Amino acid sequence: MFVQKHIFHTPKLDLDIAKSVPVTVGYETYGHLNPTRDNAILICHPFSANGHAAGRYSADDPSPGWWDSLIGPGKAFDTDRFFVIAVDSLCNLSTHHPMVVTTGPATINPETGRPYGADFPQITMRDNVRLQHQLIRTLGIERLAAVAGPGTGGFQALEWAVTYPDMVARVIAVASAHQAPPVFSLAVCQAGIDAVIADPAYKGGEYYDSEPPVEGLARALFLLSTLTYSDAWIADRWERKTAKGSMHPRSDREGRFAFQDGMEQLAREKAREVDANHFVYSARAALLHDIGYGNRGIEVAAQIIKAKLLLVPVTGDLLFPVEASRQLADLINQHGGRAEVVPLEAGNGHASALQDCLWLTEPLTRFLRCEEMH
Repeated sequence: MFVQKHIFHTPKLDLDIAKSVPVTVGYETYGHLNPTRDNAILICHPFSANGHAAGRYSADDPSPGWWDSLIGPGKAFDTDRFFVIAVDSLCNLSTHHPMVVTTGPATINPETGRPYGADFPQITMRDNVRLQHQLIRTLGIERLAAVAGPGTGGFQALEWAVTYPDMVARVIAVASAHQAPPVFSLAVCQAGIDAVIADPAYKGGEYYDSEPPVEGLARALFLLSTLTYSDAWIADRWERKTAKGSMHPRSDREGRFAFQDGMEQLAREKAREVDANHFVYSARAALLHDIGYGNRGIEVAAQIIKAKLLLVPVTGDLLFPVEASRQLADLINQHGGRAEVVPLEAGNGHASALQDCLWLTEPLTRFLRCEEMH
C-alpha cells in the first residue's frame, strides 16, 4: 500500500493557554471516504512516532508505517470498509525527518523570521485534538466511526471522547490511560526534560544557531526507551554479556554490560533524528494529560463520554498499569456508559503496543464489527 503525505494548514489554532498560533501539519489517509462521510477512523500516533501509520511512500521505502500490520485491506482497520486518517502531532519529535510536517519550536516564527525556540507556547494533548478536529471538519466529516491510538495516541483518543463526545462513536486506547501515571510523568517526561535542559548546549531552548544538545537529548531518550521495553526484551536481545571492547563489570569499575551499550546506542541513533525542544514540549504535554482537567474531575469526565470504549492495557507495562484502564472503565460503566478492558498478554512491555500489534487484530476487529457504528 503506497501512501502520500498531505498538508493541512490553519491560520489560527486556539490553545489551552489562551493563545493561538498558525499551524501546518502533515497527514495521511488510507482507504476511501464513503458518500455519507461516516466511515472515517482517526489514528493518533504515540510519543516518538508520527503520522506515518501504515503503508510505504515508495517501493524502496525501508519500512512501513508503525501500525501497518493493523491498517489496510482486510486488516483490523479494514481500508475496504474504513477511511483511515493519521496526523503528525504538534511539536513532533522527528521534525527533521523529510516526511514529517509539524509546527513547534523549530518552526520559523512568521513575526521574526527565526525559529520560535522557547517563545513557542506550551501545548497539550487537547490542543492536538483541537487541531485534528479542524482537519476532520475541513474534510467534511461530522462524526468519526472511531478514534484509536497507542500510548500518548491513546491519550488523544480519550481526549476526543470528552472534548467532542458527539463526534465519535468508538474509542480505542492501547497501552494508555486517562491521565499521565506518576512513573511515566516522573521517570520519562520530567526526568527527560531535566536531562535536556541540563545540557549546556540547550541554552534555554535557543540553540538553533549552534550545536544542538545531543548529549542531554540522548540521555532523555535512553530513559524513554529503557522504560518502554521490558526486562525480558532487553535480556533476550543482549543477555548478560559484557559489552564489546569492555572489561567485565565485576573486574573493572569502568566495565559495562552489553545491554548498557546497546540501549545507549539506540538512544543516540534516535537523538540524531529528534529536535530537543520538540522533545521537551511533547514530554510536557504528555505529563499534563488528564481528561478530567477542565471537566470537574475524572468522575464527571466519565459521564461526558458517549462513545463506546475499548481499553487495551499491556500486562508488564511499566508505564501504564492495567489497573488504570480498569479504573476508567468502572467509572464509565457505573454511570451507564460502555467500556470494556481487554488486557494484552505480551512480553515486550509498553512497546508491545507496536511490536506485538498483530495480537490486537482480534479484539479490534470484534470491537469495530460487533454493532452498527452509528
